[in-house]
Amino acid sequence: MSDEEVLSHIFICKNVEKAKEYLSLLFEKKRHLFFLKDEFLMEDAKEVIKEAYVAEAADKYLILVAKSYRIEAQNALLKILEEPPRHIVFIVVAPSKTALLPTIRSRLAHKELTVEHERVRSELVLSKLDIADIYAFVQAHQSIEKNALKELVQAIVYEAIHEYRLHFSEKELEHFQKLLHLVELNTRAQTILTSLLLSVMLRKHRETL
Repeated sequence: MSDEEVLSHIFICKNVEKAKEYLSLLFEKKRHLFFLKDEFLMEDAKEVIKEAYVAEAADKYLILVAKSYRIEAQNALLKILEEPPRHIVFIVVAPSKTALLPTIRSRLAHKELTVEHERVRSELVLSKLDIADIYAFVQAHQSIEKNALKELVQAIVYEAIHEYRLHFSEKELEHFQKLLHLVELNTRAQTILTSLLLSVMLRKHRETL
């Protein structure tokens, strides 16, 4: 991606905590640093500026997330937002456009970010998953409707990777994608969940050997 294609921008999101969760996933494979504050103060702006001037050989994303931004802090950031150092990309997250000065908004493109829905949780303890757990879970969810099943599959995969830190192979990840496709084709929940949870259990056992 060229310098011209990587542009700093503003995300407007009512729930900045959920925005932070979303951006953590979005940028997990990129060099990034969060500045998460309830109120973004002048001292925070100075910290951001200091970090921005650390030389980088590849793109680094400085992600500012706050419910409110002090006027003096925004003014301190004006110049660096307009002319960021090489390889520095700014992402500014605010709950509304009015949380930011017009001078800030005029310097960066802004996008609405909708992440308001609650993420579904499986309530499984994947670190202790065994055949009995899988059987009980599948039986309890055998009548789940298609959209809810899709969310549940995504939740299990998310928890396995990001909470239990299991390292799936490309083949396993492709298998999970195929399961989501099978959900769309109205494959039975028992088939989907059994296949998914067996894969998770086997991966867990491999990594604990």
